[in-house]
Amino acid sequence: MLVRYLRGERTAMALLALLVPSGIGLQLVAPYLLRGFIDGTLSGDSQETLRDLAAWSLVAAVGVLVVTTGTEALSSRIAWRSTNRLRADLVGHCLSRPPDFYREHPPGELVERMDGDVTRLAAVMSALLLELLAQALLIVGILVALFRLEWRLALVFAPFAAGTLLLLRSLVGRAMPFVTARQRVAADLQGFLEERLAAAEDLRANGASRYTLRQLGDRQEDLYRRARDAARASVRWPATVQGLSAVSVVLALAVSAWLHSRGQLSTGTAFASLSYAMLLRRPLLAVTTRFRDLEDAAASVQRLRDLLGHGTGPKDLPGHRTERRTGGGALPAGRPGVRFDRVSFCYEPDEPVLQDVSFILRPGERLGVVGRTGSGKSTVVRLLFGLHHPVTGSVSAGGLDMTKTDLRALRSRVALVTQEVHVFHAALRDNLTFFDRAVPDDRLRAALGEAGLGPWLRALPHGLDTLLGAGARGMSAGEEQQLALARVFLRDPGLVLMDEPTARLDPYSERLLVPALERLLEGRTAVVVEHRPHLLLNADRILVLGDGGKVAEEGERAVLAADPSSRLHEFLRTAETAR
Repeated sequence: MLVRYLRGERTAMALLALLVPSGIGLQLVAPYLLRGFIDGTLSGDSQETLRDLAAWSLVAAVGVLVVTTGTEALSSRIAWRSTNRLRADLVGHCLSRPPDFYREHPPGELVERMDGDVTRLAAVMSALLLELLAQALLIVGILVALFRLEWRLALVFAPFAAGTLLLLRSLVGRAMPFVTARQRVAADLQGFLEERLAAAEDLRANGASRYTLRQLGDRQEDLYRRARDAARASVRWPATVQGLSAVSVVLALAVSAWLHSRGQLSTGTAFASLSYAMLLRRPLLAVTTRFRDLEDAAASVQRLRDLLGHGTGPKDLPGHRTERRTGGGALPAGRPGVRFDRVSFCYEPDEPVLQDVSFILRPGERLGVVGRTGSGKSTVVRLLFGLHHPVTGSVSAGGLDMTKTDLRALRSRVALVTQEVHVFHAALRDNLTFFDRAVPDDRLRAALGEAGLGPWLRALPHGLDTLLGAGARGMSAGEEQQLALARVFLRDPGLVLMDEPTARLDPYSERLLVPALERLLEGRTAVVVEHRPHLLLNADRILVLGDGGKVAEEGERAVLAADPSSRLHEFLRTAETAR
């Protein structure tokens, strides 16, 4: 997966491939210069020769510093640019998911994956690209240099290096289950916090704060246990390597002292060999430490791969499919007719939401959809908006099958208004246009006026540039719903879908909204889900859904309302009595 995101960094990768060997070469030459300086001092070499060796040692040290700084900067750039592309793909992928995806993955968990997992991946990649390659090359280079310097000392360290790498190979992967479990629990905790903080007012009002804190404690304790298990599984590598390293250094000192006492090893060579011994210890420790980080990254990669490859619902449900961005036909201009032909749908296997639903809505007509909670009313508009596809049967608008339409083109001609209105922390103009700055201000003001927000707009301190949303200017539920209508006026669709747009409103706010609703629906084909009977007076046809999502009755509103035996007549009579 990562290779695909690294392809755009070929130049930086090529430069990194030049810098890494250069840095290794400079590190390897330093002990040789030290050896020459010490042996030259003891043998009485000229001051000029010693100054040259000292100068070259300084050049090598500065070179190591420059190369290290450059490689770290390049690797960080590569890591962040590639993971930023990955993060963008993740966001785009999640934005294309239908609603049932978000029921399975709450926002907190998605944020943890897009931010936490990707950030961990970037942090590891910025070091991993450099160290795993550099340290492996450095280990080989040190062993070659030791064999050239003093083969007997090299024989002390070669088995140690080989044994460490073999041990590392046997340990790789053992911590993965623990790391994966820790990251999963961390994501669950993030989701819990996001959900509870969003409901803070309700929790306080209903005395659930203490219970929430107990739940938080339980989750934190679970995260601690998972993190402890992951740490125990990972710490064995560096601890083992440190122990083996200490033994090898002691052996090297003993062998060096023995060879020096026999006159078979010069003082400079002994110091250089010890320098190589200490230098060899560092990359081996670094490799083992980075493999611990690598397992963290591998777990993150697996979680991100699962997210990118996630379907949109249960695989055995044909209605749960990924939204298509492009391809297919486009809804014709004007007011499209709507047709449901024996449509069935379910969110879960063997739990039907709609069963064998059929109706025809001519262009420009309004259909009112009523029924008990859970009868599938909202699913009707979701199918028309392309959020789901029928399990059986067909849904069409303007004579075009909804499963064969281009969704971008579809939603430019179809608008969905629900009871939940999202107000972004952004300017009013951005909330209207969804961040399309090409829309003229006159059109924005006209749309707000049609929605009944003209006086409200004139009272705003900065007009269309007034900041809305959390931490800025607030809006009442009625104003938010009017803002949703203004968004639809701006698009001027031919088909309007409404899912109980007045459900959150009090009677006063509802009276203010109804004129705007009528202006919006005038001359357009509309499907309106509504539980307040008086808002269905202007509907041309009524669809009554019964238990199990079956059609209880369907027909012209006036005919059904006048028939004492009809479900609609009973519904209207009961509602009138209740008022």
